[in-house]
Amino acid sequence: MGAWFTARLASAATRCGFAIGCFAIRVLPRHWLFRLADGLASLGYILFRGFRARSTENIAAAFDEQLSATTVSDIARRSLRNFFRDCVEIGIVLVSADEEVKAQVPIIGREYLDAALKKGSGVLLLSAHLGNFFVLGTRLAIEKYSVFVLVNQPRDGRFAELMDRYRLKVKQRTIHARPRTAALKQLNEVFRRNEIAIVIADEYRKGNGVSVPLFGRTVVARRGPATLALRTGAAVVPACVIRQPDGSLQLVIEPELELNRSATTKVEIVENTVRLTRWLERTVRRYPDQWNWMNIRWWQNTQTENR
Repeated sequence: MGAWFTARLASAATRCGFAIGCFAIRVLPRHWLFRLADGLASLGYILFRGFRARSTENIAAAFDEQLSATTVSDIARRSLRNFFRDCVEIGIVLVSADEEVKAQVPIIGREYLDAALKKGSGVLLLSAHLGNFFVLGTRLAIEKYSVFVLVNQPRDGRFAELMDRYRLKVKQRTIHARPRTAALKQLNEVFRRNEIAIVIADEYRKGNGVSVPLFGRTVVARRGPATLALRTGAAVVPACVIRQPDGSLQLVIEPELELNRSATTKVEIVENTVRLTRWLERTVRRYPDQWNWMNIRWWQNTQTENR
């Protein structure tokens, strides 16, 4: 009963905070909003002990203890600050005209996405909780691409409905990851129509999956993205909305990832999943302060059978 009440209270507080944030974005100057976000991030870093401890532990482990404690802490601080800024920016997108969003978030590498779509089997746009992932689908929709975003819905039904309404306001059509059968059916239809599905595939936690290397250690990765791409023929194109040194954003689209398209065995599925994970590691190493380091749970038993 206590856990249930705590969860409902947290959900209600989140809904309330979301509503207050949306109101603030409409009435406050933008430079005030970013200062407020930075201040809340600094306070949050002090108060969120679990975030601070787990993030710094994961950063230190990923870089093999080569970074000083000060550098590790600084990366974790900036990661949280960037997330708070992400939240402000998606709110700004909500109240901005399309032309303003285009100017604020230029696209680099659009030709790679267009080339993949010309193949006619759809595109699995591979992304991560890195940079401002909130605006990725919106930015592409403004360019008239037909885009869907695969999302994990919050357990609170009312909050889930609220988020769906706001996603639609920023031009993001969603596919719910659960129930799984319905999600797979919708994704197959998207690719059959030669459209785009954004899949954020960077959560490495306990559960079913395949063991793959990440930062020289072992994590359990979901095999879904690689399996889906192989079954449907969809091209896998990496993309992230990267924060630049001056604080501005760029949507960076990379060339299609090469997969073993003849893969049928478990070993070959693992090989393709490793290729996707390598892309993530390269990207995180380039922008370590723009990734959510809470997404890693290292797998201690490297001999665990892939499931």
